[in-house]
Amino acid sequence: MARGLLEDDHEWRICLEEAIAMQPRIACHWLLAVILLTDEVAEPHLLWDQFKAGLCDDVKHKLHHMNHYQADQEIPEDDIYDYGLWDLNRILVGMGRSLADFLPMSLPQQQWAHRIPNPLLQAEQYNVDEMATLVDEQRAIFNPDQAAAFNAVLESITNNQGHLFFIYAAGGCRKTFFCNTIAAEVRRRGQVALYVASSGIATLLLDRERTSHSHFKIPLSIHEDSVAGLKRNSYMFPVL
Repeated sequence: MARGLLEDDHEWRICLEEAIAMQPRIACHWLLAVILLTDEVAEPHLLWDQFKAGLCDDVKHKLHHMNHYQADQEIPEDDIYDYGLWDLNRILVGMGRSLADFLPMSLPQQQWAHRIPNPLLQAEQYNVDEMATLVDEQRAIFNPDQAAAFNAVLESITNNQGHLFFIYAAGGCRKTFFCNTIAAEVRRRGQVALYVASSGIATLLLDRERTSHSHFKIPLSIHEDSVAGLKRNSYMFPVL
């Protein structure tokens, strides 16, 4: 910068030209976000205007795939670029900034976040009637201890108490059966039940669930300063 090499954004243009020619579009969006975060771009809006066609040349396919438009429907160019701006802003928000920090950059005008399906939330869509039938059938054969524990868990859920419960019993006492019933009851209410276990073998006993490391991006090697790898712009963030 001291030599004025980047004052006209020439080097940024070369960087984006090469990336668009060789890299997936999502990688190019991330690259542009990183470039903006340097705070060394003289005219970010002109950089976007020059490369938006290349950055957004996959958006039409995405929007058709997400069923926002009919297969034979022509998508307005403004919608394509608006989605591109939204996607770029989504990446920046995950890094603690936004397009509003780089005016006169254009800002997305549509609420794409409400129009794009979250696959994790979609996976939590259950048939309420089926869940209700399952819960009724399984509660009918609870023993007294299971019934008492079930009621205690439901009271915490209903009143948003946030209690933690530890279910302990010998093998063969139907702990998994009990936990599956709780999950079914939560899903019957239209709420989300994330079912995780500490090992892949244990998940085989659970209903459609995964390990805690997979769900929450927990490192395999844990240290005192370790943190989960969830990002604000990930699909899991709104689920939690």
